[in-house]
Amino acid sequence: MVVVEYNDAYQALIARVGGKSKFYDIDIIPNLLSDDEKITLAKTVQKVSELKTKQALIIHPIYSNSPNVKWELEFSPVLQSDRPVEYLICSLKEVPNDEQQLSHILFELSESETRFRGFFEQAPLGMCVLKGVELITEYANDNILKLWGKSRKEVIGIPLEEAKPELEMQQSLIKDIFKNKQPVTINELKLSTPVSDGYFIALYEPLKNDKNEVTRILVIIKDITEQVNFKKELLKAKDILKIAMDASEMGSWNIDLSHKQILLSERAQYIYELEHNRLNMEEAKSMVRPEDMAKLTRGIIRALHNRDAFNIEYQINLKGIHAKRKWIRTAGKAYYNREGKAIYIAGAILDITEHKQDEIRKNDFISIVSHELKTPLTSLSAYVQLLQHKFKEIDNVFPVQILEKINVQLKKMSLMIDGFLNVSLLESGKILLNKTNFNLIELIKTITEETKMVSPSHFIQVIGPEKLFVNADMDKIGNVIHNLIGNAAKYSKKESLIAIKCEIQENYLVVSVEDEGIGIRENDITRLFDRFYRVESPDTKTIAGFGVGLYICAEIIERHKGKIWVESKLGEGSTFYFSLPFEMNNNSTTF
Repeated sequence: MVVVEYNDAYQALIARVGGKSKFYDIDIIPNLLSDDEKITLAKTVQKVSELKTKQALIIHPIYSNSPNVKWELEFSPVLQSDRPVEYLICSLKEVPNDEQQLSHILFELSESETRFRGFFEQAPLGMCVLKGVELITEYANDNILKLWGKSRKEVIGIPLEEAKPELEMQQSLIKDIFKNKQPVTINELKLSTPVSDGYFIALYEPLKNDKNEVTRILVIIKDITEQVNFKKELLKAKDILKIAMDASEMGSWNIDLSHKQILLSERAQYIYELEHNRLNMEEAKSMVRPEDMAKLTRGIIRALHNRDAFNIEYQINLKGIHAKRKWIRTAGKAYYNREGKAIYIAGAILDITEHKQDEIRKNDFISIVSHELKTPLTSLSAYVQLLQHKFKEIDNVFPVQILEKINVQLKKMSLMIDGFLNVSLLESGKILLNKTNFNLIELIKTITEETKMVSPSHFIQVIGPEKLFVNADMDKIGNVIHNLIGNAAKYSKKESLIAIKCEIQENYLVVSVEDEGIGIRENDITRLFDRFYRVESPDTKTIAGFGVGLYICAEIIERHKGKIWVESKLGEGSTFYFSLPFEMNNNSTTF
C-alpha cells in the first residue's frame, strides 16, 4: 500500500510528530505504533477492503513527538461497481486522551486568543494586519486608528489604498513582501497625521501559512518623533560645541584606559605638533615636564577617586626639530561602566602659553615697579618719623596728629606693595621660607596693636596661652595674621568684636580670627582664596582691595604644609582658620 494523495493537514501532522519526509510510504504511521496496534491497524484495513464498509479505530502514536495524544482513524472504501476495492480514503484526527483534557485545551486556546487580542489592542504601538495582495485591513488596534485619524468602520475590510491613499509610496514596497517573504523596516519615516507631524519606524512582518506562503502582513508602527528631535538637538549642540571649541582654539582628547591609548582631535594634534592623532600613555607622559608630572597625576587620580572633574595647568616639552616648551590647560572627566570601573576619560585641552608668558611679563613688571616704589616709600616714612620727633620736641600737637595719619596711610601703602611683591614671587616660584622658632602669641599681639592704630574703633581680643612657640617663617605668618585681622576689621562694623584664638588640635596649631561682620555667601566661599577674586555685593563696593590678600595667605600656609579655610553665615560674621604642623615640647606653650 502507498499513499497516492494527501492534504496539507496530513503533511503538517506528520511533520509535527517527527515523521520522515517520505509521505507516500504507508509505513510512516505504523512505525509510530506499538506492535499490537500495528496488527490492529492492518486487520482494520483488510476488513474495509473485504467487507467494503467503513471502519474506525483509535490508536496511540507512542513513538511520536506527541505521545500523550490519540489518533482517531476512519477508513472508507472507494467502490467501483463489483470490482475489488483498490483505494481507501483515510481521515485522521488528533484528539486528547480524555474529554477533560480536550476541554482544558479548548479553554487554553480561548485564553491564548483573549490574551493575544488584549496584547494587540493594548500594545503601546500602532498595529494592524493586512490581508492578501490587496492589503485589506483585517485587524487594527486603537493606537494605529488614532494615528491614522480613522474609525474601524473606515478601515476594516477595506484595501489600504482606499483607507489610506497617502501611503501610496509604501504600498509597492509592502506588496513585494508577498514575493520575497522578507520583513521590511522603514526608519525615520516622516508622516503628517491628524494628531501631529512626526517621525515613525514602520515594521512590516510577513505572516505565512502551512505552505510557507505569505497570506498576511503584520504592521507595527512606533512614534519616534521625540528621539529624532532629540538626535537633531544633539547634533545641533555638537555643532555649536565644535564652533565654540574652534573659536576658542580648544582641542579635545579621549583616553581609552583599557588599551592606554589617547585619541586627539585635529586641534589637540596641532597643539602637540604631532603628525598623527594617537598617543600611547608612555609617549604622552614623556612630553610632560618632570616637575609637573606629579601634580598632573595627583589631580587625575583624585578626580577618578571622587568621580569628579579636573582642571590642571602643566607644561609640555615638544620633541620637534626646534625643541620648545608650551603651557597647557586640560580639563576632563572619567566615565564608568555598570560595575563602577572607569573605562575612559574625555576632556578638552587649551594652549595657554601666550597667556602664561603675559602673566610672567606682568609679574615681572609688578615686581620691578613694587621694588621701585618701596625706595621712595621708605624715604617718606623716615621723613615723617623725623618730623614727628621734631614737632613733639616743640609740643606742637596739630602737626603731630597730621603726621600720624600720614604714617598710617604710608603703612597701608607699604602693605599693598608687599602684597604685589608676594604675588609676583609666588607666581615665579621664587618665594622661600626662612623658618625660625618664635612666640606666635607675641607676634599676634604686636600685629593687633598695629591694627588698632589703623582701626581704633574695633575691640580685638587674643585668646590663648601667654607663649606659643612654633617653627615657621615669622614674617610670612605675620603677613597671614595681618591680612586676616585687617579683613575682619574692614568687613565688620565699628565697635564690633574681633576674637583671635590659638589652640592645639592633635599635631596642628590652629589659629582662628572671628568677626561680627557682613558674612560671606556660600557660593563665594569656594573661590575666596583665588588670585584677584573679590566678592561682589552692595556691601563691598566701597571697601578697597585687589583680591590678593587671601590668595597670598593660602599660598603661604600651603607652603608650610598647613591648611586654611573659612566658616561664615551671611549677615552674621565669619571665622577664618589656618593650621600649622606643631610638635609639642616643654618650651612650646605657657598658660
